[in-house]
Amino acid sequence: MLLGRIPPSLLGGEIPLSVDRARSGLAALAGSLGMDAEALAEGILEISAWNQANAIRQVSVRRGLAPADYALVAFGGSGPLLAGQLVDILGLDGALVPRNPGNVSAFGLQVVDLRNDYVVTRVQRHDQLDLARVNRALDELETRAREALGREGYPADRQRLARSADLPYFGQAFEVRVDLPPGALDSDAADEAVRRFHDAHEHVYGYSYRDLAVSSGRNAVEWVNLRVSGIGPISRPEIRRLDPAAVPASPATKRQVRFEGRWLATPVYQRASLGRGDILPGPAIVEDYGATTVVNPGLTATG
Repeated sequence: MLLGRIPPSLLGGEIPLSVDRARSGLAALAGSLGMDAEALAEGILEISAWNQANAIRQVSVRRGLAPADYALVAFGGSGPLLAGQLVDILGLDGALVPRNPGNVSAFGLQVVDLRNDYVVTRVQRHDQLDLARVNRALDELETRAREALGREGYPADRQRLARSADLPYFGQAFEVRVDLPPGALDSDAADEAVRRFHDAHEHVYGYSYRDLAVSSGRNAVEWVNLRVSGIGPISRPEIRRLDPAAVPASPATKRQVRFEGRWLATPVYQRASLGRGDILPGPAIVEDYGATTVVNPGLTATG
C-alpha cells in the first residue's frame, strides 16, 4: 500500500486501510536501518519474492523440472502482487492470474474429486517380495477406502480406486511413487511396477540401475509403502468463457506507484471491465474485488 501497488482499502472499498499508519510502522524500522520507508517496503517485497522463488525451485528443480518451461498460476488475494517479480527472477514463461483469484482455492473444492488416501509400510526387497503379504495389505487398504466412500454417499458403482507404491533403490533415503497395475499383484505385475520405477527414477534424477546386477543387493529395488486412494467423482461446474473485448481497455484512473526506486504514473484498470484480448503494457495495476495484480515495467498483461 505504501508503494501504491494496492489501494487504501480491501474488498472493493468495504474495508478501509490506513496509509499513514503503514508508513509510520515502516518508518520506525527504516530509521533504525538508515533507510527511508519506501526503500524498506521495496526491500521487504524483494525478500518475499526471492523466498517464494526459492520455494518454487525446491518443488521443481529438485524434481528435474526447469521453471522456465512453465507458467506460474498466481492465486489467492496476494498471489498476483508478486507474480511479475517471480516471472523475472525465475525466467518463467509467464503468469496466469484467474478471475477472482482469491476464490480459486474455494473453487478448487468444486472441481476436484473427493479423495481419501491410505498407506501402510511393508519394507521388502523386490527379489524377496512376499506377494501374498502385499496383496493382503492392498486388500485391507481397498476395504477401508470403499467403506469411507460409502459413508460419503458414493455407491459401489461410483467408487474408483487407485493403487500405488513407494519404491527406492536399496539404501536410498527417498522413494519414487509408481502406479500399480490393476488386479491381484503377481510376479509379472510386480516386475512391471519395478520397470515403471526405473523409468520414473531416470526421469526425475537422470539415471537408473535397470541394467545393473542386483544379486549383491547394492542396487536392489525395495518396496517401502503401499498406497490406495479412494476416489469419489463429482459433477463439475461449467466454466463460462469470456467474450472478446469489444473495445480496447481504457484505464479509469492513474496513480503514483513505486518500482525500483522510481515513482511512475501508472494506469489502474478494473478487472471486471477487461475482456479477452485486451493488452495492458506495464507498468499497470489491475484491481479485482478481492485481489490486485501488479504488471511490472517491461511486462505485458493479456486478457
